Amino acid sequence: MQDDVFRQPRTVEERERGLTDHGGDLVELYTQKPRVGRRTAIEEAKAAVPTVDLADRLCGPGQLRRIGERWVARCPLPDHDEKTPSFVVYPGDRGFWCYGCQRGGDVVDLAQAAWDLDRADVAAAEVLMTFGHEIPARPTAWFNRQQRQRPMRDKVAEVRTEVLMRRLFRFVFEPMIAAHEDPDERAEMAADLWRDVLPLAARLVEDRRSAG
Repeated sequence: MQDDVFRQPRTVEERERGLTDHGGDLVELYTQKPRVGRRTAIEEAKAAVPTVDLADRLCGPGQLRRIGERWVARCPLPDHDEKTPSFVVYPGDRGFWCYGCQRGGDVVDLAQAAWDLDRADVAAAEVLMTFGHEIPARPTAWFNRQQRQRPMRDKVAEVRTEVLMRRLFRFVFEPMIAAHEDPDERAEMAADLWRDVLPLAARLVEDRRSAG
């Protein structure tokens, strides 16, 4: 007997319907890939993953209890330690709300708060990968726009690099140079440091550009 026979339903909805992975509907559900169009990762995550499924994973097995139409548990967010359940997930994917820490939102908001992620698109990508969905590719128009804007971005990066070079030189290296008494030695050292600070400044600007 294959290992797949023992696999448990992985979403709250599947458990509630009593489905088991003994071949048939659930196997098809697991293996079929969602169609990915031009939606963003955030839109795709909201459409593909119900908030209750991520909440169930974060809260742990059996911790999310159904009360009426709502699901209730202790808050799974890392900076909120509580004894009385105040974390509620609403049906129809109306999102979640914690009455203890006063935070709420959709599945992407929950992922951001739970995994301490600054960017919503990164949180959405993590949600999609966690539940086995593909991350949407960027549309062709996005790449075309990036290509058109590249000369301007490069020019801005050059200006930022020069500004950063001057700041580094003034606040970091000039005091070191001033400590030398010989003017020829100071001039030689200044020329060497000015040349060496260029790749450092360029790397810092590029790192910030990539992060943004």
